[in-house]
Amino acid sequence: MNDQWMKLLVQLRKRYTALTEIYDLTVQMGEALDRDDGTSFGMLLSMRQEPLLRMQELDENIRRIGKTDAPDIRERWDALLDGQAPRDADEDMVVKQMQQNRRLIERLVPLDSRINQSLAGRK
Repeated sequence: MNDQWMKLLVQLRKRYTALTEIYDLTVQMGEALDRDDGTSFGMLLSMRQEPLLRMQELDENIRRIGKTDAPDIRERWDALLDGQAPRDADEDMVVKQMQQNRRLIERLVPLDSRINQSLAGRK
């Protein structure tokens, strides 16, 4: 695998790990909210901060690799982000990881929205 694609794939996999941690903590936050357990909710909310900050760092790393560190893949990275099909195995691995990340985000967003709406309704 091309070194630049490998760097990108590693960052995308780390992003998935952070997303998984955020998702798990968000589920626990929802459960604490359902139990009306403000103490646990507050602790979980605080715990969620670290993986969120890690996500920001990973997102910056991914942008940097895709835009500046890898001029040989810059055009293809932009094409993949625009939804074009992968051309080779390296691109395919990156696209599959991007899709896996996206699926987890699609599960996380409604859960997070439900918690936000529940909190807003309580105020």
